[in-house]
Amino acid sequence: MRMNITLARWLIRLGAQIQSAALMVMSPDDLIEFNRRKYAKLKNVIGWGRGDIVAAGLYPEEKKLLKRIPFRTGRMLLLGLGGGREAVPFAKMGFEVTGIDFVPAMIKQAKALAARHGVSINGVVQSLDALDLPADTYDIAWLSVAMYSCIPTRERRIRMLRRVRDSLKPGAYFAVQFHWDISRKHSRRGETLRKLITWLTFGNRSYEPGDMLWGNAEFLHAFSSKEELLKEFAASGLQVVWLNIPRDADIRGEALLQKEGYPSHCPAHDRRIKNQAR
Repeated sequence: MRMNITLARWLIRLGAQIQSAALMVMSPDDLIEFNRRKYAKLKNVIGWGRGDIVAAGLYPEEKKLLKRIPFRTGRMLLLGLGGGREAVPFAKMGFEVTGIDFVPAMIKQAKALAARHGVSINGVVQSLDALDLPADTYDIAWLSVAMYSCIPTRERRIRMLRRVRDSLKPGAYFAVQFHWDISRKHSRRGETLRKLITWLTFGNRSYEPGDMLWGNAEFLHAFSSKEELLKEFAASGLQVVWLNIPRDADIRGEALLQKEGYPSHCPAHDRRIKNQAR
């Protein structure tokens, strides 16, 4: 077991007053592994494949996001396959689904679940921060339940966006959900203390204000600035088609990004081809 992860768990147990130190002793690689170990636990693998969760299908905000995409067929890259809650309804709609997850047991469970529902899906074991994808392959990429915020560091999030962009066909879409929280306060003293702990433990030197351990169990980066999001999206080379910044008590925002070009399923593309043929 990695020593820094062990130290982080020990700090969590000491109490709320120093729990933030647990975040600081883990490097970005440690944070990825911290999240993976959570989801790899048997109870979580079983939990994400529970009948009631799968039966719920797409959440209302996910259905609204899907409606903004002008087609319902094609190849879909589903980032964060989990137990199959999203994969099964997408496959039933007619999408050819390839799911990515860093827990092999999740993929095995999701594929078995899909088979029980009369559909099939593909599964690939990869981490979101280290994707290796075929170029110009997918019509839609999908990353929901605020999983964009599970990737530590701006650099790694942008790298993920660029690799997804390269895997998309011209004109294809990338639906993204992120964690939003403007209530988090970042005092100068607190930030100084966090940085000191980082340097003393050779930990998370890539720490960014907004980083946290959600429920002391999972890394999340909470966005609180529209400009911060737009800069990350712009650095990927993807165009922002639509952006929803949460209001009031909502903590989940959405974005719809698009790769330049005309998708083969786009009505505007079809009309253009017909006009050129005349």
